[in-house]
Amino acid sequence: MSLVLAADYRVPDFDHWWAALAGDLPRLPGLGPHHVVVYRSLQDASRVFVTIGVTERGPVDILLRSPVMLSWFDSAGVDEIPPVFVGEVVEKLDLDPRAGPSATPGAVIVAAIAPVGRLEGPEGLDRLRASVHGAVTRLAASGVRRFWIYRALDDQAEVMILQEMATERQAEQWIRHPDAAAAFMAEAGVGAYPPLFVGRLVDAIEVPGT
Repeated sequence: MSLVLAADYRVPDFDHWWAALAGDLPRLPGLGPHHVVVYRSLQDASRVFVTIGVTERGPVDILLRSPVMLSWFDSAGVDEIPPVFVGEVVEKLDLDPRAGPSATPGAVIVAAIAPVGRLEGPEGLDRLRASVHGAVTRLAASGVRRFWIYRALDDQAEVMILQEMATERQAEQWIRHPDAAAAFMAEAGVGAYPPLFVGRLVDAIEVPGT
């Protein structure tokens, strides 16, 4: 099972937070993560989007309670710990044969956490996946290199969708004129859900010792 933890929050002092994160990496292997990926917003340099990859359900609860996670948020200067999305991958499409097997250096991510699955429950997610598969050619032509869908473990009506774009310009055009298969982006920022995140990859870190 491929699981991911993701959080979208602001860090008043990015350099201080980044140093704290790097310093805590040696403490992570025993908690289960194998990768930490960090993106920084193109519109707001203080906003970051962080994903942590794990392979088993068990370590997730341990990781969420870990002092390491708390120290990352403390170093960010947040007053309240932000919501953390925990989900399993249900779709992973590589649309650009020139892209490598991992996150592309310099790539732009468009991330949305939204209640897409509420559209007829599980059938809504199946419908979304079918729609994306039917639009693969159009997505690739619009600059989408990779397309991931994660379903929340604690709420079957919630998904996280990550779209990797080659350039900032393509991401801007995609957001202004999305394909019908990407209608879910309009759900981001509604209610308790964070606004659409558009950012550039800072680093994809393999956790040492895993």
